[in-house]
Amino acid sequence: TVLINKGYSLNYQIEVDRVNNTDTLDINIEMKPEQSENIPAEEKKLASAIKTMLGISPKVHLVPEKSITRSEGKAVRVVDKRKLH
Repeated sequence: TVLINKGYSLNYQIEVDRVNNTDTLDINIEMKPEQSENIPAEEKKLASAIKTMLGISPKVHLVPEKSITRSEGKAVRVVDKRKLH
């Protein structure tokens, strides 16, 4: 919903990891070509909107268009890198 309302590409990937016993959330969002200005400010705005919606503080990374791997069939939206065992 946040991406649609802000006019971003709908291609994104969420990475969950654990660093020093703390879970982290990184969200990679593909930019549209016209969104290449002031990327750090846009990342902060998106992170704030997501935190307001979910109550979780993510790190948002705006990445170039077509840099997130496409897959045949269903897209892999969440990658869990935590080693839980």
